Amino acid sequence: MSTLLILLPAHPPQSGTAQDYEYWFSHDAQAPAHARGHGERAPLSALPRADRVMALIGDDQLSWLPAQLPKVKGGKLRGAVVGVMEDQLLEDPERLHFALLDSPDADGRTHWVAVTAREPLRAHLQAIEAAGLLVESLLPLSWPQPASGSADGGYVHAGADGRARLRVSRADGVATFPLDSGGLRNWLGEDWWQQAPVSASPAAAAEAEQWLGRPVRVLSDTDRAWAARQAPVNLLQFDLTPRQRGWQRLYQAWQTLQTPAWRPFRWGVVGLVAVQVIGLNAMAWQQGRAIDARKAEQEALLRQSFPQVRVVRDARAQMVRETEALRGGAGQVGPGDLEDLLAAVARATPPGEPPLPGLRFEPGRLQLSGLSAPQRAQLRDRLGRDPALRVAEDGDALQLSLRPENR
Repeated sequence: MSTLLILLPAHPPQSGTAQDYEYWFSHDAQAPAHARGHGERAPLSALPRADRVMALIGDDQLSWLPAQLPKVKGGKLRGAVVGVMEDQLLEDPERLHFALLDSPDADGRTHWVAVTAREPLRAHLQAIEAAGLLVESLLPLSWPQPASGSADGGYVHAGADGRARLRVSRADGVATFPLDSGGLRNWLGEDWWQQAPVSASPAAAAEAEQWLGRPVRVLSDTDRAWAARQAPVNLLQFDLTPRQRGWQRLYQAWQTLQTPAWRPFRWGVVGLVAVQVIGLNAMAWQQGRAIDARKAEQEALLRQSFPQVRVVRDARAQMVRETEALRGGAGQVGPGDLEDLLAAVARATPPGEPPLPGLRFEPGRLQLSGLSAPQRAQLRDRLGRDPALRVAEDGDALQLSLRPENR
């Protein structure tokens, strides 16, 4: 799955000028191997197209501030953030963009809030969108670490003025200091000084090792940019939330499933589907065999009981018809005959009632007409208690028949 990382410059793009952006591109979601550890540079229109596009924001453009937030969601959340943090901000909140770290501190209410200038960020995102690139996330290069403290560390890099600077990421915040600042060792503490994992850019590695008195891990710009993909926060929040976020998440999930790390899962799903399909086909085959065997038994029983039947189309229906013919020829009363339905009416008629005014019988159905409304209602209620009968009103008449399952 191809991936494109774009580092946003500190200054917004100028209209009419093609600004170069530093970027990293990989065809297979593996860290690209660029010479000297730097990304390539090109205007947005010349950037390669990728399945996933992520923007990176530099440490010097982002601040992390703690905030005690009330339990509100949706459109009110940004207003709550502004209200809580207004005294900590040096600029008008309307000129700033805020984003919350996904997981709060142990008390459940203290959140880390990322703060950056809104207009430069918006201008960069609009320029990227105008170039036909869909940014799925905006990621920081550093962020506050979990409260465990085991991941507390720092990154040393050479500043624009040539002075080495230390970017510290700890549970109590993120900050940048000149490496030669007085009292820095006391502020960091001896445990951090001796044990904290510290990395450095190639240009600042020697100075960082001399300052710490121990080896540091050399981390190129490419390595650090690629590591930012693991950031626990997407800074595209509130008014910068992508409008297609639902579809984007589905697309991201689909793209993630295409990566080599998910190959065992994909094969497992394919195997599961194959087993289900084979199992369903086997079950359908067995059910078909059982139905065919049942039909063969019915046909054999029909031919054995009624040898005169030459052609079998529906063994069950033909057996019912032959049985009814034999019963009728023997003069026996069967279900749905006139005598059977009249007996049901006689059982439902209260003693002392006058004879029924009108009767009409068709095979399987008896119609009672000429009844008064009270008589009709009384008979309908009493006959309706018999589970073998179906009673329906037809104007001032009652239609009485057997239910299909009782015929």
